[in-house]
Amino acid sequence: MKSRTLLWGLFGASLLLIVGLSIAKLSKPTRTLVDYGALPNFSLIDQNGSPVTLKNYAGHIWVADMIFTHCGSVCPIMTSKMFALQTALKDQPDIRLASISVDPKHDAPDTLKAYAEIHHADPARWSFLTGKTSEIYRVAKDGFHLPLDSVGGDQDIPIIHSPKFALVDTKGRVRGYYYGIEDEARKQILADIDVLKNETSE
Repeated sequence: MKSRTLLWGLFGASLLLIVGLSIAKLSKPTRTLVDYGALPNFSLIDQNGSPVTLKNYAGHIWVADMIFTHCGSVCPIMTSKMFALQTALKDQPDIRLASISVDPKHDAPDTLKAYAEIHHADPARWSFLTGKTSEIYRVAKDGFHLPLDSVGGDQDIPIIHSPKFALVDTKGRVRGYYYGIEDEARKQILADIDVLKNETSE
């Protein structure tokens, strides 16, 4: 009789624990990210001359920025911040990085490849993309909704582009923007990547 009572007591305590944990999980607030819309499909080429479309990123969370190799202002800072992000994500190889050149006139694949090597980009996860000017403008403005104004692309006439990083989810939808030149951006991007990973696991 005592053994039966003890078993029922243990069963009841276990049931209460399970119910309590379930309620706690349901009541725990979950953070969600804004959905800024889907990227259009695009056709670009990377630093190796290989074609790249939106399908290459399907199933991957990725971070993108807009740069050009002879930029003397924010681009070197943005690229160094992207490298810091690459380092912070070293244990998460599924996360991809993409730097899109806004000056395809000067940034041919071999130029981008040399730039990538100088900045220690991991070619397995960080791509430097170029292509037709019209296609880059379409991706930047219609896809990422970021400003872009080329007035020549010469050293003394800068290309005006956004210093923001964009976070894209596994379905190709933009889910966050961050000022890439700020140190706090990396911390926020990493936190938001965790949010997206939790979304895909649910």
